[in-house]
Amino acid sequence: MAAEGWRVTGFVEVENAVAADPLLDLAKTEYYSVRRDDTKLDALLAGYGFAPENLRERLTMYRLYHALELWDWFASIGEHQHPAGIQADMEQLIPPDAAL
Repeated sequence: MAAEGWRVTGFVEVENAVAADPLLDLAKTEYYSVRRDDTKLDALLAGYGFAPENLRERLTMYRLYHALELWDWFASIGEHQHPAGIQADMEQLIPPDAAL
């Protein structure tokens, strides 16, 4: 049977698959690639197709999650060069008046 008419519309990456809020994946893309560039973030969100009311707050929370996860991974392998920069990222993501 020929594969005519078939079209790849997406991929599933099983290694990092998480059953969670879809914004968790968007925040990972933002943290690692977009890096607070509003033009790139707007394009990413336009391609995604929906934006909940509290989008920015949720993305900030999930970016913090990804930063902490990366910091923890570097710490677990004994890498000491990168965690300082990641810690600075986390400090920028937490508002000074946040109740922790």
